[in-house]
Amino acid sequence: MVGIETQLEAMAKGVVEGVWDKFSEKIVNSTAKKTKVALEKIKVGLGLAFETYLEKSYDKYSKAKTLLYHNKPQPIKEFFVVPTLKNGESILANNVNAVLGEEHFIILQGAGGIGKSTLMKHLFLSELKERDLIPILVELRDINDLPDDYKLTDVLFENLNYLEKSALLDETLEYSLNQGVFLFLLDGYDEINSEKSIGFLKKINKFCDKYPDNYIIISTRPEESDFIEFNRFAVLETCGFDKTQALEMISRLDYEETSKNRFYAALNKELYREHRSFASNPLLLTMMFLTYDEYAEIPKKIHLFYEKAFDVLFSRHDATKEGYKREIKSGLESDKFKAVFADFCCRTYYHGKLEFSYDEMIKTFNKINDKSYFGFDSSCFIQDLLDVVCMLVKDGSKYRFVHRSFQEYFTAVFLRDQFDDNMKNLGIKLIKKNISRIVGDNIFTMLGDMAKDKLDRNIILPLLEEIEEECIGLNKYDFYFKKFIRSVGFMFVVDRDSIKLSASFTSNLIPFISEALNLFIVRTEKILLAEKTLFAYIESNYQYNANYSNDSYYLPYELINNDNKLYELLKPTWIGERI
Repeated sequence: MVGIETQLEAMAKGVVEGVWDKFSEKIVNSTAKKTKVALEKIKVGLGLAFETYLEKSYDKYSKAKTLLYHNKPQPIKEFFVVPTLKNGESILANNVNAVLGEEHFIILQGAGGIGKSTLMKHLFLSELKERDLIPILVELRDINDLPDDYKLTDVLFENLNYLEKSALLDETLEYSLNQGVFLFLLDGYDEINSEKSIGFLKKINKFCDKYPDNYIIISTRPEESDFIEFNRFAVLETCGFDKTQALEMISRLDYEETSKNRFYAALNKELYREHRSFASNPLLLTMMFLTYDEYAEIPKKIHLFYEKAFDVLFSRHDATKEGYKREIKSGLESDKFKAVFADFCCRTYYHGKLEFSYDEMIKTFNKINDKSYFGFDSSCFIQDLLDVVCMLVKDGSKYRFVHRSFQEYFTAVFLRDQFDDNMKNLGIKLIKKNISRIVGDNIFTMLGDMAKDKLDRNIILPLLEEIEEECIGLNKYDFYFKKFIRSVGFMFVVDRDSIKLSASFTSNLIPFISEALNLFIVRTEKILLAEKTLFAYIESNYQYNANYSNDSYYLPYELINNDNKLYELLKPTWIGERI
């Protein structure tokens, strides 16, 4: 049997040679002033660079540590279940061609824990087999540590640092970009800090304009803006597992068979139907499995679910070693351990940190230790996070959360446990630090479930009072319409029998409060009737009016100042009801 290293080498080499053969003749013809000797040299060098990159990347991305497999990375193909994507129609994400379709630029959006990063690794690996393009996978959180004037091409080709830089190499890469040789898989747009995201957005749009023949897939959590800023990108939603996919994932787990079979049977019989919001999410399904194995039941509230899951991880026996229970090296009891970790999560969330060096963690835990008087050893605590509760995983020289949802949950726990003044000051600071991230995350949703009165009293009401200081003497609906709505869109459906009404929301305190209060509007018959009235008015007045063209967005002041009738008709629609 051919060794795995030989297979990888052949695979990587085949990718580069296959792509290069498509374009090398054009390069020679278009750079006639260069000698063929020089071109052959750069061809060989570039080929070696990509081979080295792809071999190293295959080794890195073909395996993963997870909540269940925290000791040793497991091959992704052993536990990965291909998800379904949706944009009008359902797509099984078997390979890159299925995801891209006819598009060059795709956004994969999905909730936390849905498996976006694992899907990106799966697409990277599948493209190695297809050999149509050279896949480059980039973790976008690394941009947070770069100066604002970074070059996007340097980020994309950072791992191709096996060649000496030269003018000829730069020219060859430039030509390759112009010919559309690459598939760029950019993982975790939502993990870019807000102060960095605007710069990245400008750079990626310019990159797409300059090199439109390449292929780009960006993964992220859903955005309030509906990705209007990514005007070239089609958006695909990463769907949760259906029952068949959930059962397949459980059947693939490398775990004690009796426990696995018991949960599989319960999931098939009633658990998937009763807890679909958990069972359809791969991360939560794993936690659900561990929790059921310990308690034989699943809490219905998400914060209670996380609490139970953590308790299982803190106290569980190793599933592969019967009767063996891991030592808590820090010596802390469960409640104190949670308090320390919650403090760490809140501090790191505030600074937008998901990844740390060992020295950074030691420094942070030493500060917490000085404050807590628990007297724990920071290095032992870090080891417990890695080996016992599995909240962190080590990736090279860096440490990161096994999933960022744990950081969110424990930040909510930390806020809940504060006295009113501390909760108010810290909570409002967190919100104002990064509004757009807060709106998309679940900290305050969980905090509302844990301590709704404290949340309302210490955070929601003070924020509303602060906002309405500007509203003195103004019409309150007009005030909130301008504050809340970034733009309103009217899009005629193809057959023009109906119009799609859409809105994008501002990145400020108003959408945060709307989310925190769970102001999700159900489209009742009354609202549907109001939308039909609005559509009829637009049809009769603006069907041929360039000011209200198809698939266009309008600013609040344009609607208020230019057509008061249209503005009034918006009020009973879902947009007005939410305001």
